[in-house]
Amino acid sequence: MSQPHPHLDVPICAEGFLALSWGLNSLVFAILVIRLVLHRRQKLKGPAIVISDVLICISFFFGIALISMDAWMYSKEIEARTRKLSLHDKETFPKLFFLCGYLVFSAMWFSKGAFVVYYYHLFTNLSKKLKYYLMFVTIFTMSTYIFIMLLQTLWCRPIWTNWTLDPLRGCSATGNTTTHPLWSFMNIATDIFILAVPLSVLHTLQLRRRQVVALVVVFLIGGLSIFAAVARFVIMFPEIKKNAKAPIVHAYELWALIEIASSQLTVCLPALRGWLRGRKDNRSRKTWGGNGRKTVSGVSGGSSAKKMRGGEDSFPGSDVSGVESGERFLGNDDSV
Repeated sequence: MSQPHPHLDVPICAEGFLALSWGLNSLVFAILVIRLVLHRRQKLKGPAIVISDVLICISFFFGIALISMDAWMYSKEIEARTRKLSLHDKETFPKLFFLCGYLVFSAMWFSKGAFVVYYYHLFTNLSKKLKYYLMFVTIFTMSTYIFIMLLQTLWCRPIWTNWTLDPLRGCSATGNTTTHPLWSFMNIATDIFILAVPLSVLHTLQLRRRQVVALVVVFLIGGLSIFAAVARFVIMFPEIKKNAKAPIVHAYELWALIEIASSQLTVCLPALRGWLRGRKDNRSRKTWGGNGRKTVSGVSGGSSAKKMRGGEDSFPGSDVSGVESGERFLGNDDSV
């Protein structure tokens, strides 16, 4: 990654970037807490649920560590407007940039992993073909993470050349014309493979109009993660190709922030829908004098699915249980 540059290479000031970083992560934190609370209240303790929750929490903490480092670096950039930075500060910058690479990739891939593992809870009656595909996506996600971590660690040898201030000895494990296309391709391919899982069973789900809208929102936010990855490559790679020392640090961090936050939101948003439906249902019960009446489209995936199933919750020859998986995917499995 390139050395600090006196001006931002993105159309946003340092203060604006910090506000955006903490704002997005505060939103993710709020929805993540809702997800965890609802899972505990529902007593959803299957291995897939627990592992998915652990992975998304780890992803969030990597994201917090990342923006904490960014906060220090951007505060120094703001400070540099009025005084000259010390040699120690200048030496610290490239070290933090190198560490940020690990944090960015880890936050991205752990959120991908949380999504993949959650599929094992959502889709319990997959056909053999789709089960094999889900296994492939799981292995591919794990393998690409390991490969990128090794690439980040081993590309520049000796490793200290990642953060040396010597322009003749400096090396970047992230921002060069070989590794950048590699990890960008793996990042985008992984996202596409992951989003393809629910798309492959969409035709079997029995969804109401509001559920279709909710599903579209989830896919749009998931698509934003792919858009951010593509945009980062399209914007940054030509600059790197023209100049290996191009000031692309801020563009890299901005698009990484958008991608990480959108992927984490995609994992957690179905729980938010379950929480909102739960509040609506509680108000409905109070309106009816506490007699516990519910609409047919009540919050609980179990209750509404039972009313709609009529003793037949799977379609003959289909890949997945239609009603139940539709309710789970859209958050009705996360009721209060």
